Amino acid sequence: MSRAPRALTASPRRPHWVGTLTVLALTLSAGPAAALTGLVRDGSTGAAIPGAVVRLQATSTRTVTDADGRFVLPDPLVSGARVVAGAPGYYYAGAPVLDTGEVVLALDAVPHDPSAPVPLMDPSECASCHSRQHEEWKGSAMAHAGTNTWVADLYDGSATPGGMGGFVYVRDSVLRETSPASECAACHQPEAWAEDPLRALLPVTDESPAVTRGVSCLVCHLVRSVDETRPNFPGIYPGVVELNRGAMVRFGTLGDVDYHAPQRMRAAYQPQLSSVVCGVCHQDRGDPSGHHRFDGPLSEPTYLEWLESPYGDPASPLFQSCMDCHSDPVDERSGSFVLDHTPGRPLGDLRSHHFEGTTARFLEDAVTVGLEAEQAGDRLMVRVALTNHNTGHHVPTGVTMRNMILLVKAEGEQGPLEHLGDERLSDLAGVGDPKLGYFAGLPGKLYANVNRAADGSSPVMFTEATETVYDNRLPALATDRTEYVFRVENTAAGQAATRASRREQVRVSVQVIYRRAFREIIDAKGWKEDGRGRPLADLAPPHFGHLMASADATVEVQSAAPSRPGWLGGGGCAVVLPAVALPAVALPAEVASGEVPAGIVASRRARVGWVVGFGVALGIAFKRRARSRR
Repeated sequence: MSRAPRALTASPRRPHWVGTLTVLALTLSAGPAAALTGLVRDGSTGAAIPGAVVRLQATSTRTVTDADGRFVLPDPLVSGARVVAGAPGYYYAGAPVLDTGEVVLALDAVPHDPSAPVPLMDPSECASCHSRQHEEWKGSAMAHAGTNTWVADLYDGSATPGGMGGFVYVRDSVLRETSPASECAACHQPEAWAEDPLRALLPVTDESPAVTRGVSCLVCHLVRSVDETRPNFPGIYPGVVELNRGAMVRFGTLGDVDYHAPQRMRAAYQPQLSSVVCGVCHQDRGDPSGHHRFDGPLSEPTYLEWLESPYGDPASPLFQSCMDCHSDPVDERSGSFVLDHTPGRPLGDLRSHHFEGTTARFLEDAVTVGLEAEQAGDRLMVRVALTNHNTGHHVPTGVTMRNMILLVKAEGEQGPLEHLGDERLSDLAGVGDPKLGYFAGLPGKLYANVNRAADGSSPVMFTEATETVYDNRLPALATDRTEYVFRVENTAAGQAATRASRREQVRVSVQVIYRRAFREIIDAKGWKEDGRGRPLADLAPPHFGHLMASADATVEVQSAAPSRPGWLGGGGCAVVLPAVALPAVALPAEVASGEVPAGIVASRRARVGWVVGFGVALGIAFKRRARSRR
C-alpha cells in the first residue's frame, strides 16, 4: 500500500533548479558554430552558476549548466532568436543568438529584505496584463478558499445554520486551549498568515482581503523558497515557506521570461512552483501535542503520495508534475495580451489557472472497475477489481473525511439476492435507509484513511487523531480485489417457491461513488451544499455521491430444488397435497450420456414430478366432490 514518505530534499537525479535569468550577453570568437555554447554566472561576484536552466526562448530547446556554469544548446539555432537563463534566487537574463561566439549570461540576484514587506497586490491588478489567468483563478477553489463554509463550520460552527452540530474545534477539540487558533488559516486565508502568522481563521462574512481573496496570485508567485525537509507543516508556515515581499519580483516556472517592467514586475525562476509549492497546503500531519511538531497521523497526504509514486519520479516515463495534471494547457501563445514583443509560444506551453481537482472530469477519469460473476452450486460468486489507473496519488486523497464507496448489487427476477459474504460496507457509509443513501451493511467496501482519538473514539477529525485505525485507499496504479457471495435460490419476502427448479437472469452491478465527507458528519452539520455553496452530490439520488465508475453483467443462473413441499391455491382455498409415490421417469439419452449438466437433470425430473403430482391432486379433488354430491 502506501510507502513510507521520504524527506522532500532534492535528489541527485532531480535537481530542483533549472532556471531563467537576467542577462548580459557578450559575443566572442568568430566563425559559424554547430551549437551555441555559453556560460552562466553571478552578475555581482562572477561565480559560475551550476544547475541553471538555459532555454531557447519559447521553444522546447533547453539544457542545464554543468558544475562550471557552462552549457551547450544543440543546433539548429535560428539567428536572431533569444536565449534565456534562470536559476533559483536570480532574475532571468537573456541575449540574442548570434551566428558566432559564446554567450555569457550574468544573472542578478533577487534582493530579499524580510523586514520591509510590501503590501500584497490585489489580483485585479494582475488582470491588467493577465486577464485570462485572472478569470480562470476567479472561478477556482483557490480564490474561494477563504470563504469555504465547511472549513468555518468545523472550526467555529459559524458559517451555516447547522454549523454548531457535530464537531466544532473551538468548542470540542482537545487542543482548543493549547492551540486555540489551529492552522486552518495557514492554507485557507494565507494572506492573513503572511501578515500575522499563527492567527485564527476569520469568519466567512468578513470582507477583508485575507478572506475574500483566498489563495491569491501573489501568495504563490512570491514564494521564494520552501524547506522541502519539513513537508508536514501546514500552509504558509513561518520558517518553512518564505515569501519575497521586499522586491519587485514575480516567480514562475517557464524558465525563459526575461521581461522587465521597472517598478512593476521582473520575472525570476522558481521550479518549486510546479509541485513543491502545492505540497505546502496539500501535505501535513496532525499536531497531537499542540506544540507545533506536526508529527501526528496524516491529515493532508496528497503531496507525498505523488512524490512516492512513479508520477513523482523524473526518471519514470510516467512522470507528471502537479501542474501537468491539474493545470490544463491553454490554446494561447502569449501569457500577456498587452506585450507585443512577447514571443509566440508553442501551444500548451501556458497553463490554466483554474486548478481542477475533484471535478466531474477528474473523478470520472480516476479509477477503472472490472467485474466477473459466475454460479458455483447454489452460490453466485462476484469478483471485483478496482484500479487506480490514472491518478498520480492515492484515491481518495485530501482531508481524512473524504471517502470512496464500492457498492455491489445482485438482483434476480424476484428481487435482490441474499448476500452471504463478509465484505460489507462499514457504518461510515451511513446507517439507515439505503433509499436515502445510507449504505452501511450492504455488499461493498469503503476506502478511507480512518483515524482514532486518544479516548478510542473513531472516526475523528485529524486535529484530534493520535493514531491511524486503517488506511485502505488505493495508491497510484494499485489494484484492490474483493469477492462477494450471493445465494442463488432466492425469493422475494413473503413469497414461497412454486417450482422445484428454474432458470433466471440475475443482474450484477458495481458502482464506485465518491463522497466529500462521511455521512454522519454531513448529517450532524445539516449540510445541503458543499463548501462553495454548490449542491451536494452526497445527498442526491440515485448515487448519493459522485459516480466515478461502474460495471454491469447479466448472469443466467439455475436455482436448486426447494426442500419443502409445494401447495396449490386458488379462490382463497389451498389444497394440501398428500404424499404420493411417483412413478419412475426415463431420462433422455443426452442426460444418460452425461452431456447435460446435473442441474438440468434435476430441473427435468422436477417438472415431470410436478405434472404427475398435479394430476394425482386433481383426481383426489374430483373424487371427493363426487362423493359430496351423492
